[in-house]
Amino acid sequence: MTFGLADLPVDILFEVAGYLDLKADVLNLASSASTASIRRNPGSCLLQGKHLFFGLLPALYDDVRLDTSEQCEATLSMLNKRPEVARHLQKLVVRFSPASGRHSRMDTNNFVASLVRRLAPKLDALNTFIWDAEEMPHSDDVWFALQMSCPRLHTVGTSYGARLPEHRNCLFQFKNLRGFMLVLKPGFYDTHSDALQESRLWDMLIRRCPGLEELHISGAPFLPVSVVHPLCYARWPRLRSLSLGDIVLDWQPRGGGVKAPFIAFLEAHPHLRSLRTSRAALNPAFLSSLEQYSLPRLTRFGGSLEHLQGLARIHSQITSVAIDEPLVIRDMAPLLAAGSAYEGGSLVRSIVGACPRLTKLELICTRSPSFTIDTFAKIIRVLPRLHHLRLTLVRSRQEEPLPLCAALLARSNPQLRTFSITFISPALPLPVPLSTEISVNGGEPSYRYLESGNYVLRTDEHGLPASLVCTERKTSRTFPLSLPAVETLLPLSTPTKKYRYEIDLRPKTKKGLGLIFEKSAAGEEIRALMMILSLGGVALWMFFG
Repeated sequence: MTFGLADLPVDILFEVAGYLDLKADVLNLASSASTASIRRNPGSCLLQGKHLFFGLLPALYDDVRLDTSEQCEATLSMLNKRPEVARHLQKLVVRFSPASGRHSRMDTNNFVASLVRRLAPKLDALNTFIWDAEEMPHSDDVWFALQMSCPRLHTVGTSYGARLPEHRNCLFQFKNLRGFMLVLKPGFYDTHSDALQESRLWDMLIRRCPGLEELHISGAPFLPVSVVHPLCYARWPRLRSLSLGDIVLDWQPRGGGVKAPFIAFLEAHPHLRSLRTSRAALNPAFLSSLEQYSLPRLTRFGGSLEHLQGLARIHSQITSVAIDEPLVIRDMAPLLAAGSAYEGGSLVRSIVGACPRLTKLELICTRSPSFTIDTFAKIIRVLPRLHHLRLTLVRSRQEEPLPLCAALLARSNPQLRTFSITFISPALPLPVPLSTEISVNGGEPSYRYLESGNYVLRTDEHGLPASLVCTERKTSRTFPLSLPAVETLLPLSTPTKKYRYEIDLRPKTKKGLGLIFEKSAAGEEIRALMMILSLGGVALWMFFG
């Protein structure tokens, strides 16, 4: 008796879906299970097909990210009509450009906000909601609906643009949040200066959310906001993740021997595991004044090289580094890694030498070629714990095609589990955003690129490279994908040119004399053995001849 995919219990299919990085792959698994059920049991095809498909809905819709007004309209409208699907949402991120689609800027904002407001009562499992548009919702009914309808909501994010929330906005009525994110948009910098000093925001975060665990404030780089005093004097005993963009903190000491307020803030939060900062938020020179046993649990860091050098005392415990502040080097070009092959290689060697226990690494090199993949692959060989890598750079003239680059990197570094390589144009405008999670292998970059590939490295029982699962892209577009069998709409972002294949990395075995001329360790051993046998034969011939 043979068993197929449709015969597996739904909980096993759900467990399998947890190992898939792409939502499109989860969708393929769900549709395959439904199709297999229909073919094997036509009599009850619709009922059993729906059962299998909807059993995987939690894996499909636990984390929904909408990046355009079209996606927002299609997906949010569908969720409003299908509460049995909406109830599985745990994280919802809404993002759209100011005047995309058929609506004007204000109409788009109001329309999306109304969809979210109507959807809120159906979001039983929602724990995270992020609004990342150019302006925050024009109506605070969105926040009121989320507060009243989503009892599990503990993480909220919003954006500040040219329009700030009114005095009685429901945004400031949240309490006991565990996470908060604020994104400062270009309109904010053009219109406001001291807005981050407003007491309403900090009163909510400090007084109403004493158990805050994550705080992220980001915005357009190179445009520091006026001084923000309240943050330096806040104390959150459970804070474990802090990310600060170009906001100016009041870190100047008050007199001789007085510690900078933000340094005192860091010392008062020993549970911090992740810290991302900027030169505006933290003067690297003040890191030397940290107490000896400060930041005992910090493992993830993002900032400038000077910041990393200032944390030399805890280099051994850092496992993830993001150098996301531009550097100015000899050619005076602002880069996120390096501007010449020589300096690029030196910079990577410095990072590798400073943090030999790195497990995740992301490098973004813009403006001009910084190094070749071959050079980079040799440098990171000395990182035995490096499992996840993201590399973005301008292609060098001597660079090999992307598949060969990936195979070279994999063969040289069998310790890698997943990695991605992205080639970008030298004219790509700064800043190039870093990934939110380096270890997540899948999806295309959030910035324009020429060619990009995600790779999963598989090894044999000896730890040697066996095969490389490749997913490569060139251009992309968005379209809604539907499954007629279950009558539901699934708006997914899928590239127009997407290639999936597998590369066999095992060395080709050569027979006969072919192995003698092979440029490998095995070939060298065979040549040495042949030389020894030849010399032995000559010696025997001379002795007995």
